[in-house]
Amino acid sequence: MALQKINPVVAEIFSLMSRDEARHAGFLNKGLSDFNLALDLGFLTKARKHLKQNPEFQCYPIFKYFENWCQDENRHGDFFSALMKAQPQFLNDWQAKLWSRFFCLSVYVTMYLNDCQGTDFYEGIVLNTKEFDMHVIIETNRTTARIFPAVLDVENPEFKRKLDRMVVINEKLMAVGQTDDPSFVKNLKRIPLIAGLVSEILAAYLMPPVESGSADFAEFEPNLVY
Repeated sequence: MALQKINPVVAEIFSLMSRDEARHAGFLNKGLSDFNLALDLGFLTKARKHLKQNPEFQCYPIFKYFENWCQDENRHGDFFSALMKAQPQFLNDWQAKLWSRFFCLSVYVTMYLNDCQGTDFYEGIVLNTKEFDMHVIIETNRTTARIFPAVLDVENPEFKRKLDRMVVINEKLMAVGQTDDPSFVKNLKRIPLIAGLVSEILAAYLMPPVESGSADFAEFEPNLVY
């Protein structure tokens, strides 16, 4: 309600994006209910290009509609880019560079570790999980570089090596949790593993970043017209 009073145009756009997301969720839920399944919806968006080029792996008609869905998501991204460009003071200092890298790393590590925990779906449509995730990370990072003042150097081979080491550590952590050891013993075993995981994440964050950011920030104060 507050945003509606301050900027009704932006409020309406948020309302339309919420409508899009509700439609996506409803559409997928109806399709998946046929099989009593729940899938990684973020992955389905990323898999659009592969499935379009390899229709023989479209195991259910729902895959035919991802092109329009992904166009919705692209428009949402364009809107958020426009919002950020309208407030360049939040993108042009050292704090913004640190937060941008932190945000990107959080997303990339979470996706990579989660996807590597369950590769059955990827393999079912003939995708190599790690190769595909790196493709998504690189393309996402290039898009992010258009607006964020600094991004991670994900195309440096060392970045992937760090992610792979995180996967190994994460697998060991999961294995500890599946043992019959007492809780205090499990926790003791987890300590060095968690320390190793944090060390790898920190090392990835501290890799020399790629300076980026939009070059077309407005040099004037925009006039809002309602």
